[in-house]
Amino acid sequence: TDALSLPGALNMYVTARGMRTSAPPHTDRQDVVVVQTEGAKRWRVFAPPTDGHVKPDADPFARGKGADSLPLHVLLEGTEGRLGTELLMDVVLREGDVLFIPAGFPHTTDTVEEEGSTVDYDTSVHLTFNIDTHVWDLDNLSVRSAALKRGGRKDILAPPSFSSSNAEINRYSGKVNQLPDANLRSELMDALPLGFLDVSPNDNPAFVDPIVNRLEKLCAMVEDDSSAAAISPESLQEALEQIHSYGSSILDIHRDMYLAAVEEGRLRKTEAAMTAHIKDASPKMTPERMQRLSLFRVRPYFEQIDTAKKELELWCHSGGSTSSFASSSDPSSTASSSSTTTLDPNWQFTAPLKVGDEVEADLGGAFFPAKVSRVAGNVYDVVFFDGDRADGLERDQIKLMTPPAAEGDEIDTTGLTKKEIKRLKKKMNKKKGK
Repeated sequence: TDALSLPGALNMYVTARGMRTSAPPHTDRQDVVVVQTEGAKRWRVFAPPTDGHVKPDADPFARGKGADSLPLHVLLEGTEGRLGTELLMDVVLREGDVLFIPAGFPHTTDTVEEEGSTVDYDTSVHLTFNIDTHVWDLDNLSVRSAALKRGGRKDILAPPSFSSSNAEINRYSGKVNQLPDANLRSELMDALPLGFLDVSPNDNPAFVDPIVNRLEKLCAMVEDDSSAAAISPESLQEALEQIHSYGSSILDIHRDMYLAAVEEGRLRKTEAAMTAHIKDASPKMTPERMQRLSLFRVRPYFEQIDTAKKELELWCHSGGSTSSFASSSDPSSTASSSSTTTLDPNWQFTAPLKVGDEVEADLGGAFFPAKVSRVAGNVYDVVFFDGDRADGLERDQIKLMTPPAAEGDEIDTTGLTKKEIKRLKKKMNKKKGK
C-alpha cells in the first residue's frame, strides 16, 4: 500500500503437487505481482481476449468467473481462434522467482510434473500482491464517467440499469466493449498513472495536465455522437480532482486497517509474553479479545469505504440537471419519506435478501463487497467483486448495503431521470387501480 501509494491487498496460496488445474483460466481486476516462496508452480499467461464485440456483457477483468466461460483449449487456439488470444508465457516459478501479470490478462496454473521434466513440484506456496486500481475506480473510464454524471450528461457507454436489481452497475461491461477501436477500449480502461495519489492536483500542473489532455483526446474519440458535445478540460480536471480525493480516502482507510492488524499482532505477542511463565497457560477468548478478531475489527473500515463510495456518487450527481437524487420539492420524495417504516436497528444482518442484492460477505473473517447470486431458504450464495464465489453462507455472514424498500415504494429508480420516474410511477398506479 505505502510502497506504491495505492490501495492493495496480499493473498497467500498453498497448492499440493499433482494438481492438473490449481487455478482455472481467468482474469483479475487487479495488477498482480506473484512471489514464489516455496516449491514450484507452472503459469500460463495469455493476451486479453478480443471477443468484446461478441460478448459485450463480459467484464474483461472478470473473465472465467461467475457465469463466464474461459476454457483453456479455446485460449490455446491462438490469435485465429474464437477468443483471438495468444500464449505470452509458459513458465515454472521456483522459490525466489517473481512474475507480474497485468489486470485483464488470462492466466492459469498447475503443479503437474511433465514427462522428462527436471522440475520438482513440491507443495507450492506463493504470495500475490494485488494492485487494486480498477477495484477502486482509479482509471480513465471512471474519470470520464464522473465528469459526465457531474454535468448531467448522457453517457453513451453506460451499461443498462436493471430496475429489478440493486447491484452496482459494472462500467467495464456493455457498450464500452463494442467500441470498434481496440486501442481506444484498452486506453479507456487504463489505470491512472503510478504516483497519482502522491501529488496534489491543484499544486502539480506538470503532472496533472498531461493526464487531462490524454483524457480529453480519449473522450473526443468516444463522443462522436451529435447529441453529445465534447467534455471540457475543466470538467475532466474537476472530476480528476474528485477521484483523487476519493482515492486518497480509500488509501488512508486501507493504511489504517493494516496498521490496526500490525498493532493487534504486537498486542498478542505482548500478552503471550506476559503469561509465558504460567504453566499450561492458554489465551482465553474474552469479550474484549473477541472484538479484536478480524471478523469484527475490519467492519468499521469497510463502513468507511462504503461512505467514501457513496460520497463520490453523491458528488457526481449533485452537479447536473438530471440528478437521480430526489429534491425536497419533489412530491414523490415526500410521499416516499412519509411511507417509510421503522427498521430493525440490525437490519443489515436481519432483513430479507434476494438475488442481485448488493452486500458485503464474510470471506475468511473479513467482509468484502459482493452480490447475492442464489437464495435457498436461510442459505445464500454470493459472487464477490472480483468474481470469486462463496456458497452456503448464513444470514449473519452477509451485510446488506441498501435498506429494504418500504411497503408501497418498491420501485427501484436508480439511474432514471425525474421525468422517467414520474412516468413509471404513473404506470404502476394505473396497474394498482385495476
